[in-house]
Amino acid sequence: MKKQALALAIGLTLMGTQVQAADFTEKATADGYTLVEQQGAELAYSPESGVKLLQVDGKVFKDMNRNGKLDAYEDWRLSPQKRAEDLARQLSTEDIAGLMLYSMHQRNLQPQLNDEQKKMLSADHVRTVLNADSTASNEVTAKWNNALQAYAESLPFAIPANTSSDPRSDARGNGVYLKDVTGGVSRWPSNLGIAATFNPAIAKAFGEISSKEYRLLGIGTGLSPQIDLATDPRWTRYYGTFGEDPALARDMAKAMMDGVQSNIEKGKDMGWGKYSVNAMMKHWPGDGVGEGGREAHSKYGKYAVYPGGQFNTQLIPFVDGGLKLDGKTKMPSAVMSSYSIAWSDDGSLGEKVGSAFSRYKIGLLRDKYHYDGVICTDWCVTHDVPKEVGKGISTAWGVEKDTEVIRHYKALMAGVDQFGGNNDIKPVLAAYEMGVKEHGKEYMDKRFQQSAVRLLRNIFQIGLFENPYLDVAKTVQEVGNPHDKAEGYKAQVASIVMLKNKGNVIHQAEAQSTKPVVYIPMIFRPAQENKTFHTYSPAHWSLPVDLKTASEYFTVVTDKVRELTAKDRDGKPMAAVTDIERLAPSEVAKADMLLAVIDNPTNAGNQFDGLGCDEQGNFIPLSLQYKPYTADSAAVRKASIAHDEGENRSYFGRSARIINATDLDGVAYGRECAAKSGKDMPVVTMVHALKPMIFSEVEPLSDAILVGYGVSDAAYFDILTGKFEPQGLLPMQQPKDMETVERQFEDTPRDMECYTDSEGHTYDFAYGLDWKGQIKDARTAKYAVPALKK
Repeated sequence: MKKQALALAIGLTLMGTQVQAADFTEKATADGYTLVEQQGAELAYSPESGVKLLQVDGKVFKDMNRNGKLDAYEDWRLSPQKRAEDLARQLSTEDIAGLMLYSMHQRNLQPQLNDEQKKMLSADHVRTVLNADSTASNEVTAKWNNALQAYAESLPFAIPANTSSDPRSDARGNGVYLKDVTGGVSRWPSNLGIAATFNPAIAKAFGEISSKEYRLLGIGTGLSPQIDLATDPRWTRYYGTFGEDPALARDMAKAMMDGVQSNIEKGKDMGWGKYSVNAMMKHWPGDGVGEGGREAHSKYGKYAVYPGGQFNTQLIPFVDGGLKLDGKTKMPSAVMSSYSIAWSDDGSLGEKVGSAFSRYKIGLLRDKYHYDGVICTDWCVTHDVPKEVGKGISTAWGVEKDTEVIRHYKALMAGVDQFGGNNDIKPVLAAYEMGVKEHGKEYMDKRFQQSAVRLLRNIFQIGLFENPYLDVAKTVQEVGNPHDKAEGYKAQVASIVMLKNKGNVIHQAEAQSTKPVVYIPMIFRPAQENKTFHTYSPAHWSLPVDLKTASEYFTVVTDKVRELTAKDRDGKPMAAVTDIERLAPSEVAKADMLLAVIDNPTNAGNQFDGLGCDEQGNFIPLSLQYKPYTADSAAVRKASIAHDEGENRSYFGRSARIINATDLDGVAYGRECAAKSGKDMPVVTMVHALKPMIFSEVEPLSDAILVGYGVSDAAYFDILTGKFEPQGLLPMQQPKDMETVERQFEDTPRDMECYTDSEGHTYDFAYGLDWKGQIKDARTAKYAVPALKK
């Protein structure tokens, strides 16, 4: 109903005060909150929260601290900075300590909060919540958001929850976080796939669309983008980056964060707005330089090394990309620190501690590059180190012997504002008391308020204090709408790289009266256990594509799984590697094509339990080839660069362990059957890639090779059948062999000798084929130049 505050105006006039009546519309919504519409700001509040409206200067405001007057932080006309400063001054030490917490993963969302979530908000004062649910529908997620915000609003100061998410738009395996009748969010390639388009405009479009989807799901902060340079080809997190080239990663990072943060109206950048999301670029100052390609989630990969002297090159995507956005938001509102310890023999890279505790690395960001946004630790850096794998998670590298409280204190003193994966307020308060003893109460209050302003500013600038609620019906209707899905699919297609096309096997589509018959070999995966997260998957043979999707393009023939002869850990039947009956060569000969679908070589283990190690804790090499590899060449270090005291992390003389070596068998069997068929039967290899690989094993067996990074089966098939012309380019080098991999420096971009195939093509950075041959265009002219270094 329309409300004119006439009675209030008359009453104040009789007391000698002149006021202007507020002109606004207030209505109850179907989702339980009240919506207030007026010129200047849309407000929303829960009738049960205790929040009332204030009318000042002809405008309406929310009285969030219930004191009956308009405080600066309640005044939406003021800047986010001024509002944050006002609220920070009003908050207690406990309130601010709660702002510094970043919740553990919230899963199994329901339309209402559970008791643990309520405690997290009320007792521990948490306001940054990680939505990691993989099953809730868009509708349930929106309802959960409204319940979360209504409860937060009922608490003192009515500080909204700033919900966040890891990336959830990856089209790999048709998997996304949310699946419901609207199909979930739009599906895009991984960052590596977006990099393979060599088109920053696509990165920006992804940012704009994904940020709108996030806001419609109640997500205000993205734990992304990951912009580490992937200068070591063995790194398991290569997949989430923009590749190894500093210039390409810089441009992609800048474009994506501009798209995520800037609100665009009628083609104009309006800065922060309704569909803005806080970007958290990660992982400062780059985590892709683990010695031997190992990953810093586990102790085996905790050291970052710089044998090429390229520490400053690793900073390029951050300082020349993220910190120099073209849009009005200017820079990302948050940065996540890396796990690893930067190794230097002379101490030039600071104390040998993880980045969150490093005054040198955090100091660079704060002092040299003048960054005043939120710095958040990566997850679990303050946790105590468990005595054995599976008994907890900790990444407290370099500070393992400290107490949990001291770790919090060291991070605070380094310049960190927030602790990833910590719901517990107690160690933060204890760290405050440590600071009071060392520096005095005035110093620590100022330090806490400094972080509070940064953290609150991120909530103010995206409008959550005005309206944190969702129109559930709108969420269901608009998230994953046809237009956004189409844009994501175009990006998928544009990202696929054609490496080989002998005899023009892949060409523009021709009219066909029947679908071609295609033989697709099955693949084997051994039993896999993650001790950290207590998950287990039995060994199995399976078709490596979605049969329903493939059947829309082809008549699929494949192998047969025999009776299972192995037992899983519970004694139930599971597949052995021998439990497969390959389609007979005489039957394969009836097919028109052989399509081998493979993953890149995958090393045993996982980043949490450990990679590059065996069960006894010995270091072993990480391999990029399917066949057995023993690290015994002259290129392998016999003494590691980095090490704990008295330790040698060299893996010289030891062998790698690959869990999907049988993928190569499927390609080889296809070539064998093609040779026996008595006809011209092409063998096409389709690679689900996460990082570089040794193509000398696969390429000689293949007539054509397609490589994709986090794309759907349909996108591959549309390229394979000639519906779309390939456009993707390699965002990294493909090494000649494993000796080349051992010879390269972990920190140096594009320093490998690349593989050359039977057609004379070299699989170097920015290489790719279209129907006519090797692509040479404006993209290659811009980026296929010597690698940028500092």
